[in-house]
Amino acid sequence: QHMLNAALGFNSSDLDIQQSVEKSVTALIPVLPAFRDQCRQNQQVLKAMQVEEVEKKKEKDGEKEGGVTPSHTALMRAKVVGTLVSHPKSSFSTRVFDDIRAEVEEEIEKMRVELREAAAKIAEERREGAAQDGDGSKDAPYYLESMRMQAAATTRIAVPYLLSFSSELEIDMLELSAENLCSLLGVDELKHVKAEVEGVLSSVTTHRRRIEETEDPPACLRSTSALSSFLSGTVPAGVEDDRYTVEAASALATSEPCYASKWRCEFGEAWEYLASTLARWKELEGRISKALAKEESTAADYPLLSSLLDELLSCDVTNEVAATALADRLHFITNQSTSRFDESYSRDKEELGVRVKKALAKEEVNEEDFAYLKKLLDEVRTECSDDAKREWQRAISDRLDQIFKQSAAGRDTCGKCYSHAASLRCLPCSHVSICEECVAKQLSSQEVDVMKKMNFHIVKPDDTPIECPYCQQAAAYISLH
Repeated sequence: QHMLNAALGFNSSDLDIQQSVEKSVTALIPVLPAFRDQCRQNQQVLKAMQVEEVEKKKEKDGEKEGGVTPSHTALMRAKVVGTLVSHPKSSFSTRVFDDIRAEVEEEIEKMRVELREAAAKIAEERREGAAQDGDGSKDAPYYLESMRMQAAATTRIAVPYLLSFSSELEIDMLELSAENLCSLLGVDELKHVKAEVEGVLSSVTTHRRRIEETEDPPACLRSTSALSSFLSGTVPAGVEDDRYTVEAASALATSEPCYASKWRCEFGEAWEYLASTLARWKELEGRISKALAKEESTAADYPLLSSLLDELLSCDVTNEVAATALADRLHFITNQSTSRFDESYSRDKEELGVRVKKALAKEEVNEEDFAYLKKLLDEVRTECSDDAKREWQRAISDRLDQIFKQSAAGRDTCGKCYSHAASLRCLPCSHVSICEECVAKQLSSQEVDVMKKMNFHIVKPDDTPIECPYCQQAAAYISLH
């Protein structure tokens, strides 16, 4: 009224009106600083609202391009609400707070009731614990423990409500500071929730990062048992996480997804990574268990077992028991296959030895025996690799040489391969006893061409010796017959 009276009569030429204006201005002087402060706070709120309008326009433009995160609007509105709470003298604040509380009034009251019941239960447990202690020596530990329990319990109860409020009001409640959250909803019990949810998110994202970077256990949850324990709300051995934080994380993972909450989106993404990683590890270990369940593995199982071992060793899970079992099974198959090969080789070698001895025992041989001995010689060269090979090869070769020298065919057949015609003469012994093919194997292609062109070859002192198959004398020259 005074402001209106002063504004309307300030330029009047009427004395009475000017006296009335003076009285109004005098009355306004004490409250002008408060009016000035309220004006300034209104400006801050209006600036925040203008930022929200700009961001909403950007969001709409981004939606057309498909590049907007779902929580953007709620995040910006949380910033506006935070500005309102920080400037309670603004003429907008009371009206906005009343509107917000009116929309979720019933849910706020339900949350209050649950929080009070949880606090009463924890307080009763603390009193019972102190009574059992008797001398009061554990009062402080009981108190500190009960405070942690109450903060964790408050978080488990309040966060689902806050996420519901975020979706309903399109305001990211968990982006508000602890003080602003309590002021906005009028619930003082929420003062520790902000710190608790930040601790939960830090724990989950840290374990995700450690697995992705394949850090060493036990700090890194790189076994199915450790990761399974963490996801079920139990702190695995060797992990230094706060047990109430881990319990809260497991409980909050069951909350409904909320795209109006930045915290819930980040927490859900990290938790889903851990859950899918555990499922992937269990699937691999299930295949390994199935492969190892066979009582007797054969060589046919070797590729699968080897592939599973490679997959396990390259995976981010650590399972030394499974790796050892696979390696042992592969070693068993290898030994089993080697043993069977050795047995088979021994039997084949024994059978070949009997045939060699039987063939060499004949006093008189014919052309069929000659061909059979050649076949045996090829078998010995191919299948044997020990002293027996050298002994049998020498005996068969001696018998073939003997037959070759005594037979009419020996004069026309190569005494080295017993296959091609003997076309080259060895000097100085003058025996026509070797073929071009056998000599060519010991010469370079250039030397072979020269020999064919010149009709002879000189064996140099540092060349590989060429022996006459008939008399085993080293040849100094080889000439065409």
